[in-house]
Amino acid sequence: MKKYHLIIIFASISPHVFAGPGGGGGGFGGGGRGGGMGGDMMMGRVEISQRQSFSQSRDLFDDLQERRREREERGFERLKHIKWQEGYTMPQHYRSDRYKVEPSEYQLSAPGKNQQWYKINNDFLLVDTNNAIVRVQ
Repeated sequence: MKKYHLIIIFASISPHVFAGPGGGGGGFGGGGRGGGMGGDMMMGRVEISQRQSFSQSRDLFDDLQERRREREERGFERLKHIKWQEGYTMPQHYRSDRYKVEPSEYQLSAPGKNQQWYKINNDFLLVDTNNAIVRVQ
């Protein structure tokens, strides 16, 4: 079974891959010097093809990254206009420590057990451990 896989793999490889610097190389690349496709010319084509492929892949990656960034920005803009209400779930973007505040600094009531105050867009939200908004000030 392994022999068949090996034959299929070698059969699917371009014969020019085995060509030497002058285009020759074994039984695959055409015999002798300068035979086959002309080694240097073929290598140039392969290199250009690889560069184009890499360039296209890089452009595609950059395009995807740009679309992702724009989508995130739209999401953040929408979140700025949210009218917070009790019972809402706080979006994950705001669950980091940078939004947490000490209640004594802003004259807020002491949070209950498993609750934390957050300041988001000049609103103060009291949130429980299930990320549900308990109170808005």
